[in-house]
Amino acid sequence: MTLTLEQRLQRLEDLEEIRTLQANYGQSVDKGWNGKEMDTDKVPEIFSEDAIWENPKMNIHLNGHQQITEFFTAINADNSFFMHSFTNPRIEVDGDSAKAKWVLFSPMKPDGHLVCMLADYDMEYVRTAEGWRIQLLRLNLAEFLGQ
Repeated sequence: MTLTLEQRLQRLEDLEEIRTLQANYGQSVDKGWNGKEMDTDKVPEIFSEDAIWENPKMNIHLNGHQQITEFFTAINADNSFFMHSFTNPRIEVDGDSAKAKWVLFSPMKPDGHLVCMLADYDMEYVRTAEGWRIQLLRLNLAEFLGQ
């Protein structure tokens, strides 16, 4: 099936909005340089109301804005530095939903000790009346460097 010019343009716009959403997620949970602080107030702008955030290796499963916000508030208190770097995106848009795979490099400083988390994300996104939101974030932890 050949896509119309309008459909092709919509697909490009969707891809760019999803990339921006992913970057906004990283920015909202980064902290520790140039006065940067974690901004958990951004959770409703980034995640759908019924979003799931999970890390199977660490047995973490969160549902909805409140649990996601509480989780980041707790880890914010224990870490002086977070930086999220997302690479190698593979994004597939299907109408009002999308799936993606991202690679993550994330230096952090729990308890004052610098480590780097290596992982990838399985992501699902949904288009809402307010724009694209994360529906599912599955963090697949590979390794911590520096422990």
